[in-house]
Amino acid sequence: MRASRLFATFAAVAALVVGILVPVSGASASVASGLAGRDIKATLVGFSAGNIISDAVFTNKSTMTEAQIQTFFNSKVPKCLGGSDKYGPIVCLKDYKATSVNRPADAYCSGYTGATNESAARIIYRVAQSCNINPQVLIVMLQKEQGLVTHTWPSAWRYSKALGQGCPDGGVACDPNYVGFFHQIYGAARQMQIYMEGKWFTWYAPGKTWNILWHPPVEVSPGVWKDVCGSSPVYVANKATAALYYYTPYQPNAAALRAGYGEGDSCSAYGNRNFYNYFTDWFGPTLTSTFSDARVVVNGYVTPGQVITATGVFTPAATTTTYQWYRDGQAIAGATQRGYSVTAADAGHTLEAKATAKRLGYADVTAVSAKYVPKAITVDRIAGESRELTAVEASRAAWPSGTRTVYIAGSLGFADPLSATAAAGRADASLLLTPPTALPDAVGDELTRLAPTRVVLVGGTGVISDEVLKQVKTRVPAAQVVRVSGPDRYATSRAIVEQSGASERLILATGEDYPDALSAGAAGSASRTPLLLVNGTASAVDAATLATIRKISAKTITVVGGTGVMSEGIVAQLTSMGFVVKRLSGSDRYSTNAAVNAAYFPSTALKALLAAGGGFPDALSASVLAGRWGVPLLLTEQSCVVPAAADFIRQRGTSSVVIVGGAGVLSSDGVEQLRRCG
Repeated sequence: MRASRLFATFAAVAALVVGILVPVSGASASVASGLAGRDIKATLVGFSAGNIISDAVFTNKSTMTEAQIQTFFNSKVPKCLGGSDKYGPIVCLKDYKATSVNRPADAYCSGYTGATNESAARIIYRVAQSCNINPQVLIVMLQKEQGLVTHTWPSAWRYSKALGQGCPDGGVACDPNYVGFFHQIYGAARQMQIYMEGKWFTWYAPGKTWNILWHPPVEVSPGVWKDVCGSSPVYVANKATAALYYYTPYQPNAAALRAGYGEGDSCSAYGNRNFYNYFTDWFGPTLTSTFSDARVVVNGYVTPGQVITATGVFTPAATTTTYQWYRDGQAIAGATQRGYSVTAADAGHTLEAKATAKRLGYADVTAVSAKYVPKAITVDRIAGESRELTAVEASRAAWPSGTRTVYIAGSLGFADPLSATAAAGRADASLLLTPPTALPDAVGDELTRLAPTRVVLVGGTGVISDEVLKQVKTRVPAAQVVRVSGPDRYATSRAIVEQSGASERLILATGEDYPDALSAGAAGSASRTPLLLVNGTASAVDAATLATIRKISAKTITVVGGTGVMSEGIVAQLTSMGFVVKRLSGSDRYSTNAAVNAAYFPSTALKALLAAGGGFPDALSASVLAGRWGVPLLLTEQSCVVPAAADFIRQRGTSSVVIVGGAGVLSSDGVEQLRRCG
């Protein structure tokens, strides 16, 4: 059944000409409807009788949310006149509510679950979603049929046949199945899908030329109707335009097009013209162009710990572009930014990016990047339930068959064990940690397993008590047990350096804090270079420090840390004394760590260690591992891998990463996945 209300519309236009006020209705619609407070178009530039609206625009159900529809209605009628007439209370569209009913799903709509007191906005939104029709199309049809969008005093009868669905021309009563606002909206939206299907309606089928009338037939004598205005051929370009002609089978003539919203001549029909007018004025273009170029370019290194960036390239440029990354064809949850942090979980899988472009007047387009397979990086973890037990686990990993020398340092402070890390590396020795007053059973068991011939206790009795010394001797009675200490951390550091033997190279780091010294200790351990702690804030090193430097015959000195932690005065002093001095530093502990690793591992590093830069205990254990395995120690944050560390892994071709410390120190979902920070 065609839903046009053309005859009634023509009557309405004629009545306006002679000055009689009649209800605004009809698919070819009201010349006057909705004109208050708006400019009247002079012409309809862009209107095409054969391509009134594109299929993409007509069926884009995502153009408006329910809230946006309601806001739109509110904006069109700031104040409703209200009151009542013989049909009942006067309610404007923005305030209108109706009870909907259940509708089964079929080939045209996905069905509807009825509800009481649904707003007009909600009904339109839900129907649009069910029947895959642009809600803007339904809104425009409400306006061109009954003027409901802008009407300030609509009678109830307008809602009963709001879209003219099931209401034939000629004043015949509407089909009872379509009476009521909900039935009109759902019925019309479903009917549009039936029209576009092209199975039952074929006389305006797209892709063909059809003679379309300019005006409804005119009653030339009682009961005799005649086409007095004629027709012209129209090439119907798409399904949506065909649907509009099934609904309103007339095209506007030149006079109607020249008149904008106004009155043309006696052969003018206005329904499809007004549809175009309202749609373009309220919502923008009805025709959808296509992007001539649509592609996605991915830049970056497709390696765990790296951020790769997708860039959508569209011509013309998109107004908005949204992104989604995929792994093996499945959308990655939360990966909706241009940049994507490649993780260890991505290794061996296919990554690709999709970019969706939007631009007014253009069909949305989604472009897909090439596929990329990240290289695999093995990630392992060495950890214990405490700092002492983590040191035990590191010792087991480094010396599965035991070692001749073991260093034992206090677990509560950083200074003494830091000096010991480099010394342990030089001696190919394990480093175990202990509280001051008692040797933990697990540490004692590891000491027994290692079966050393020599044990070095680092620090005085305030750090490692004589009771611990006794327990050590009990565990390894055949080993030589010695204590290396001084009255303060600097004296202890000097004693350790001197005890470890001569070296042309020496590393200096501040003993006032641990971050830079962690990097220095690991580098010293891996390169077999002693680490000497000094007061970095002083303007020069003291005589005792100079004596140690000379005693070990050092010639080249590497200072670790910026001028804020290792003064320029120290560098100047040592340089003036003939030493070759080099400073390694960065803007923070992580960039300093990167500078140290770049200097000591300038080419490849197939294996690397990761430890927390926010604390010292686990990094101490990692430093000894670095010495044993000859690998770099990378410091990072708790929940992710800092860019400097991630870039080092990529640049050095690292294929194996060992995390030192538990998940509470370095997270399993961030660091273990090599997820890049930022």
